[in-house]
Amino acid sequence: MRDTRSIAVATLVTASAVTLLLVGQLARAQTDDNTREMVVRGRVPKVCTLAAPTLSSGALVNFRTLNGSSLEVDALTDPVTLSTRAASAQVTFAAVCNYAHQIVLESQNNGLWRAELGLTPAPTGFSDGVPYTATLIWGPVTNTFEADASARRLRDSAQAVDQPVVGDIVLRLDIQPGATNLQTNAPLVSGVYRDTLRLTVEPQ
Repeated sequence: MRDTRSIAVATLVTASAVTLLLVGQLARAQTDDNTREMVVRGRVPKVCTLAAPTLSSGALVNFRTLNGSSLEVDALTDPVTLSTRAASAQVTFAAVCNYAHQIVLESQNNGLWRAELGLTPAPTGFSDGVPYTATLIWGPVTNTFEADASARRLRDSAQAVDQPVVGDIVLRLDIQPGATNLQTNAPLVSGVYRDTLRLTVEPQ
């Protein structure tokens, strides 16, 4: 009699468990029927932007004020020796690049060279090229670029930047006293000396 009652209770418990399970499955099915997922997405392109240069205050020695994208040395020669006079300037470019990239600094002439080519080479004892150093700082990267005026040619330097960066690109230019393409303290032939620096942020 006791066994029959135990079996009946066990059967009731089992039946109840099955009933609860079925109710649970039915509730989940009803929930699934009333729920829908929708994916919302967008795409951000790879972009680098570079603003016009600005002159850093307090970082100007023997340079005139920046005029657009042109920076002019105030007095390129020492009035006594007629050799190169020291000069330095710091320019910044607001920039952002939202992917890993590289930054390239290019000098068209590899130094400041006399624009007038009527006297080539320079007369004995004179120089017609001025070397300078450009130091570039961008995010985690610092790169020193030597435009040594050893020859009039295109010269560039590329530096990998393995992360997105936003901020200012800092470019510092330094001309050493007496620095020329021939020998230290050589006088410079008269004329306009120039170089074009090109700064580019681009894919690696």
